[in-house]
Amino acid sequence: MIANTPIATSSAVERDILQRRFSARVSKLGVTVERFTSLDAIARLAAELAATVAPDLRRVVLAPALEQAYPALRQHLAARSITPTSIDVNNPAATFGPLAIGISVASLGVAETGSYAIADGIADRLVRMLAYRHIVVLDVAHLVSGLDEAGAWLRDRFTGADGSPAGHYASFITGPSRTADIEMSLSVGAHGPAELRIVLLDTGVAAHGGNEEAMHAGT
Repeated sequence: MIANTPIATSSAVERDILQRRFSARVSKLGVTVERFTSLDAIARLAAELAATVAPDLRRVVLAPALEQAYPALRQHLAARSITPTSIDVNNPAATFGPLAIGISVASLGVAETGSYAIADGIADRLVRMLAYRHIVVLDVAHLVSGLDEAGAWLRDRFTGADGSPAGHYASFITGPSRTADIEMSLSVGAHGPAELRIVLLDTGVAAHGGNEEAMHAGT
């Protein structure tokens, strides 16, 4: 579950510094970072990725926590003729198929490590594990500098001090899954999506007349 309040109040300059630090770190992990100022930009990205998939395999799947945090995203997708596929936790193969695009939301981002944190349910985890391409939406208000601040977030998350029901677990994810178990040959996406994109969403930029920026980090 995503807390509704920002981690800490920061200036536009401080937010920009954190975004650039996070992006620089995550670029070393083969992740693409986008800096967007609207939900429509996320819908546009999903539509562009979906257009590269054959119609009979085309699926866009929204994680429940994402829909709770950004209910208007579904409307933006509908405006681009995309109807999200419902998640069937009892038949995930039918939900995702081989080339699904999954969109989920992160609770926290750590600029020091390029990690994002999640604390949600099984349907959200299915999106992160089974989508071929995975888009993670991270509100810049939930970016912190380092692990000390992340520790404070964990404390509040597990005690319910952040305003959400107390959590039972959290995970920190850094880059796409990778393994070299077989013949010491590196394979990316063996235990998860083959492609990971993180969207740094700053709706405050649009409110103040800023320009949307797409910053691509990695491949």
